[in-house]
Amino acid sequence: MSKGPTTPDRSIRNYLLLVFGLSLPFWLVGAFADRFLPPSMPISLPPSALMAFVPMIAALILTAKQHGASGFRVLLARAVDGARVRAPGWWLAAILLMPVAMLLAWGLVQLRDGPISHPVLPLARLPVFFLMFLTAGLGEELGWQGFLYERLTPGLNALDAALLIGAIWVVWHIIPMTQTGHDAVWSAWQLAAMIPLRIITVWLFAAGGRSLLLVAVFHAMTNVSEFMFPNYGSHYDPMITCLILAVVATLAVLFWGPRTLDRFRLRRA
Repeated sequence: MSKGPTTPDRSIRNYLLLVFGLSLPFWLVGAFADRFLPPSMPISLPPSALMAFVPMIAALILTAKQHGASGFRVLLARAVDGARVRAPGWWLAAILLMPVAMLLAWGLVQLRDGPISHPVLPLARLPVFFLMFLTAGLGEELGWQGFLYERLTPGLNALDAALLIGAIWVVWHIIPMTQTGHDAVWSAWQLAAMIPLRIITVWLFAAGGRSLLLVAVFHAMTNVSEFMFPNYGSHYDPMITCLILAVVATLAVLFWGPRTLDRFRLRRA
């Protein structure tokens, strides 16, 4: 007798085991990379950052196992599903939300610490940063939103699913965060910011038309905005950013509703 399809709970468990298992080699490489890499690099990214593609790889493996080649192709095609976006305004939100938040954060940093002398804004590198982080964003969101979120929401509302994925996201980033060279307080605030960031991501996904490309663009702009902060992010304060994102996430929940984070969907239900 052939086995039935994998249940959602088992699928979620297998996905998380696969994600963390496939991430282990990247964590190990990151732990020893300082012996081989130059001490000063233009962008402070540990080699473990390459694990950004692990969520996608794990999702594709399990999707192919459960649904065969057709399921594999359907999930991979979501990387270019921009036609799902309901209105151009959602593209503007995905592209501009984080730069606006970072401009506000920059202003607050200057109010607290005074003007930043000789700020460096690497505008010429912006296209390179965007393409690099968009690729990494697709690597993550095809897994987190395209696979895990879709399997959590039959039993959880949108906010609860966002909080759960956000908590998993934090745990997954703990080891790479320790490899960035930042102190414990900086790292703690940066990890804490991932919770409201995931709520905002789920809001954009749910209300914007369930487009993975849309949230990958938002994911990319999150990283681009951090590195575009004066002097390659050296003046970036994750505490201020976390508080700003918490306000945005709270407003999204209040105005779009915790059940679906999509008022349009509720009106049609």
